[in-house]
Amino acid sequence: MNKIALLFVGALVLAFAVVAAGCVTPPTPSGNQTQTPAPADGSPVLTVAVAKDASDVFTGDKIQFVLPSNPTTGYEWNVTASAGLTVVSDFIAPAELMPGAGGQQVYTVSSAKAGTYTFTAVYKRSWETSGSDLTFTQTIVVHDADGHTAAESPVLKLTFDGNMNPKAGEAVRVTVAGNPTTGYEWNTTTQSTVKILSSDYLVDAHEEGMVGVGGTYIWNVTAEKAGTYVFAADYKRPWMTEDAPANAFLFNLSFI
Repeated sequence: MNKIALLFVGALVLAFAVVAAGCVTPPTPSGNQTQTPAPADGSPVLTVAVAKDASDVFTGDKIQFVLPSNPTTGYEWNVTASAGLTVVSDFIAPAELMPGAGGQQVYTVSSAKAGTYTFTAVYKRSWETSGSDLTFTQTIVVHDADGHTAAESPVLKLTFDGNMNPKAGEAVRVTVAGNPTTGYEWNTTTQSTVKILSSDYLVDAHEEGMVGVGGTYIWNVTAEKAGTYVFAADYKRPWMTEDAPANAFLFNLSFI
């Protein structure tokens, strides 16, 4: 198994609003827009979809961050990246081009040189000089390719969808693909201060009698107090306790 080489230790200060079920509306800078009310039934106000295809990040490999964005409000993501990081930006407009509708800002990040890098995006209006509460920060560790051929697709993709200003006690959903028929399972290794409200596994649609079908691991999590917390999971066979996980991810969640 490859040794886990990708570490996420950046702070993730989340404060903007989007409508669930894939319809994106403007993020919510403090004091500028109305916060979307939390669902009365306690369902998640934010989903973080994790797509992780490799345990290591090598030179030339790509990482992708997908953030809600609505330039019609005047707000834009402003990126600061360490020297040596290549950042490609793209905006995905909503499927229905309604006036004022938001979309997704996609950042694809890579490096041709091994090292530790920081990627930061701040959501603000260009004419406003004051700071913004909307800040996304990640630290990325890149290792020498050492004969590795860079993957064409991103080795990690984090997609944020929902109300990204969760209050303490509100639920956040985290999803990642997996296949327990292989013996490998995703297991959370979060801080004790992160409360796992529920965990589930949904098998993909398949024909009757088909075996070896994968699916999606789903966790609903929260924090009882405001703060920034690490959510992490690793992918391994439970009986192989001495082996390094075949895959892993971690990132920060902030509750206000």
